[in-house]
Amino acid sequence: RTVQSVAPAVVNIHTARIVEQELNPFGSMFDDSLFRHFFGSQDLTRRFEQRSLGSGVIIDSRNSLVLTNAHVIEGASSIRVRLLDGRQFDGELVGSDPDFDLAVLHLKSADNLPQAAMGDSSDMMIGETVIAIGNPFGFGNTVTTGVVSALERTIETKQGTFTDFIQTDAAINP
Repeated sequence: RTVQSVAPAVVNIHTARIVEQELNPFGSMFDDSLFRHFFGSQDLTRRFEQRSLGSGVIIDSRNSLVLTNAHVIEGASSIRVRLLDGRQFDGELVGSDPDFDLAVLHLKSADNLPQAAMGDSSDMMIGETVIAIGNPFGFGNTVTTGVVSALERTIETKQGTFTDFIQTDAAINP
């Protein structure tokens, strides 16, 4: 029942971004002027579009807001969101917090959207069952289950120390 009620609000997110790649095969080993001497004054960068996919969930149908991961939309020049019912909308970034890997999108010209009810983790207990629902590849929803392994977990990374995480063993697609 939980999956059936939440699944319509789980979305697939397609992003595109423009990436520049240096064409100088010697990298920083030689000055660009040496490369230009032999190959002329042509542009030394190649621009191409890089696409990626991810999941999100509609958290506010009235305001057309989607919660997703910051890494899904990082550097995106375009964002397209597809619902389980097949409808598609352009998305625009409202805000993101890379430290917590969260982002909020607004769906343009969207109406009559499903919405997932937000939970409250204040009464969560270790050993409690959790469900992860995603749509990272656009095939429809993927569902996995697991348990809460720890609460108030602290993680130290190169970017800093992050605290108050809920740890679970539910499998999540990269």
